[in-house]
Amino acid sequence: MVSKRFLSLLSGTLLTCAMTVQAEQPMDLLEIYDLALKNDAQLAAARASWKASKEVVPQGRAALLPNISMSANTADNRSSQLVSEPLGTGDRTSNWNSHGWSATLRQPLFNLESWFNFERAEALSEQARIQFSVEQQNLIMRVSEAYFNVLRAQDNLATAKAEEKAVKRQLDQTRQRFEVGLIAETDVYEAKAAYDAARVTRIQGTNDVEVSLENLRTITNVGVPAIAQMDKRMPVNTPVPAIAEEWVKTAISQNLTLDAARKGVNAAEEQLRVSKSGHAPTLNAVATYSHINDPSAAFSNPALNGKSNNTVYGLELSMPIFSGGATSSKVRESGYRLEESQQSVDLTLRQTTTNARNLFRTVNTDVDRIEARCQGIVSARSALKATESGYEVGTRNIVDVLNAQQVLYSAQRDYFNARYDFIINTLKLKQTAGTLSPEDLQALNEWMTGNPEEGMTVPVCTG
Repeated sequence: MVSKRFLSLLSGTLLTCAMTVQAEQPMDLLEIYDLALKNDAQLAAARASWKASKEVVPQGRAALLPNISMSANTADNRSSQLVSEPLGTGDRTSNWNSHGWSATLRQPLFNLESWFNFERAEALSEQARIQFSVEQQNLIMRVSEAYFNVLRAQDNLATAKAEEKAVKRQLDQTRQRFEVGLIAETDVYEAKAAYDAARVTRIQGTNDVEVSLENLRTITNVGVPAIAQMDKRMPVNTPVPAIAEEWVKTAISQNLTLDAARKGVNAAEEQLRVSKSGHAPTLNAVATYSHINDPSAAFSNPALNGKSNNTVYGLELSMPIFSGGATSSKVRESGYRLEESQQSVDLTLRQTTTNARNLFRTVNTDVDRIEARCQGIVSARSALKATESGYEVGTRNIVDVLNAQQVLYSAQRDYFNARYDFIINTLKLKQTAGTLSPEDLQALNEWMTGNPEEGMTVPVCTG
């Protein structure tokens, strides 16, 4: 009969194995993004900053609401009275405790500074919300760039390994030919030099993969052993709409950085009103209730016991007359701050429209460049085949063959890089337009495959 201890150990082993298999499964783009949402320190800091900035609204509102305060006091008293000689000798000493408390209710009736401060707080809170949205878009970009930089490094490494293997095969063939006296020893040296250079490229490529994975860890705070590859059949299309000015219009109305700058102008305008309101009077309604217990009052009038309750209702008017020029200086400072904010909006607007146009042109250029790179692979492959045939019949030397191989693998690297540049630049264009969202990652994730063989397949280009 199987013991419970054995069953427990067996179930634990199976669970560990299942978790190991699951951990070895490549993570796709959305899974990496979900990890970043939970663990990214930059986004967490931005979220905390946004929450802190929201608190300025209740703080500004508090200055417009009633304020209730309470105070209390207690004191031990000792009084000595000197006695004249006819009445006797010695002093008359009295000891007593006096105490009391009071409560005051103060309601602002007219306070422009507090009102404009409240409106400024709302503008600052809205600006902070938009800035947090900017950080959310930045996270999408940072995750995408880190993820596709890993794929870029892995593709470059795969190309470097293939090139090293091909050059090694060429080196072996060259040595065999030299041993039978078909070629000169110089060809062997040329092939050996090319092989050593290919090894260096492969070693560097291995390091680039590790570095890119470590950069991904910085965002996710989790070691990612493997990620899903990109299916090279993913279509490459020009941006829609196909008119640059349409992207510019969208960016002007929806770009989050530009929107945050505009909210900064609103906050600066309210700050200018706050500074100007320093010249205005304030009016408060005040109600006070107090209780006093002072036995010393009975010394002069025995009919009194020293206890009293007082209730006071009133209005407090305060009119600033002169503050040494501080208020006027604050008004000038706020005016300059407003001008600074307006100029920042103008600068951000120019940068946004320029980026929208440039990125639109860049993405369209990427589309053409990918097609040209693909045709370059076809041409390089044909050139290599012709050069190898020429080498077989003696019309070409080993240097020509090695150069043709290098051109082919360089063309493959350029093609992969062009595809990743297209993806990143497309996302940047959407970010500039203010339309970037997790749905864009969802669309890309549909072209992620867990099969590395599919992801690293060299494209079949037709020409």
